[in-house]
Amino acid sequence: MAHSKSVAPDVRAFLDMIAGQPPFRSLSVADARAAVRQLAAAVDLPADLSVESEDIVLDIDRTRQLAARVFVPPGIAVAGPTIVYFHGGGWTTGDLDSYDSLCRSIAACTKLRLVSVDYRLAPEATFPAAYEDALAATKLVLAAAGTRGVIVAGDSAGGGLAAAVAHELRREGGVLAQLLLYPVVDVAGRGGSYSECAAGFLLEAADMECFIDSYVPDRAQRRDWRCSPLLAESFEGLPPLVLLTCGLDPLRDEGRSYAASCAKAGVDVHFIEAPGHIHGIAMLRRAIPSSQGIIDRACAGLMTLL
Repeated sequence: MAHSKSVAPDVRAFLDMIAGQPPFRSLSVADARAAVRQLAAAVDLPADLSVESEDIVLDIDRTRQLAARVFVPPGIAVAGPTIVYFHGGGWTTGDLDSYDSLCRSIAACTKLRLVSVDYRLAPEATFPAAYEDALAATKLVLAAAGTRGVIVAGDSAGGGLAAAVAHELRREGGVLAQLLLYPVVDVAGRGGSYSECAAGFLLEAADMECFIDSYVPDRAQRRDWRCSPLLAESFEGLPPLVLLTCGLDPLRDEGRSYAASCAKAGVDVHFIEAPGHIHGIAMLRRAIPSSQGIIDRACAGLMTLL
C-alpha cells in the first residue's frame, strides 16, 4: 500500500482491521446504507447522553417534509447561533441515527444547539434534490433562530451542501460561519489526491466516482456551483470558514483549493489538515482515537470565528 510510512498508527490499525472488506461501490444501495449504519455503530464513540435530543419534522412545503434531530447540549450558549448539520455518505448513504453521536459531540464541544437534517438521497433523488433540501432546511432554521443566526456545517457530501448553502445565502446575512469536514466541493474535476490516494484508505477514488454518478448522473450539470462550490464565480462575502482536510483522502486537494479560494477572496479561514488520516474520521472516533482531538480542534477553530 502506498504511503505506508505516513499513516498514523491508529489509522493503520483500523485499515488493517477492515482489510478485505468489499468496497462501497461493490454494494447495492440498500447494502451500502446498511453498511454505513453498521460501521458507525461499531467504530464511532457511544452517544453523549448529556446532550438532549428531539426528533422533529421540517415542513418544506405543502407536499414535502424532512426529518431532523435537534441537539441541545448542557451549558448551552442561549444567545448563540444554531448549527445546521448535513451528514456525509456520498449523497447516497447516511442518516440521523448514524450521525447521532457525532452531532452530540459537536453540540457539546461548541455549546451550541445543532439541527441535523435528513435530506433526500440519491439515486432516488438526484441533483439538485439534496441541495434544495439543505437550502430549504437552513432557511427554516434561520427563521427560527432569528438574529442569533446559523452556522452551516457538514462532512464529505454534506460539507459540500453546507458550502453551497453558504454561497446561496451570503447576500442575505444570517449565516455566520461554515464548518466543513473534508467536503466534496468539486464533482467536475479531480485533484491530484484522487490518484495519490486512489485506493487503500477506506474511501477510494472509484467509490467517489460511483457516488458522483449516482447524485449527478448528468455530466453537463457537474460544473454547477450548487454541486461544485469550488467552481463558483466569486467567493467574496462568504462567512468565515473552518475547513478540515485529511492527508490520505481523495478529496484532500479540492478541500485545500476551496480554503485557498476563500482566503484569496478575503474570507476569514481556519484551515486544518490531518496528516496520516483518512476520509471519514469524524465517524471513526472509537476505532481511531486521534480523530476526536482533530474534530475538537475544528470545533475550537469555529468558536474563534464567531
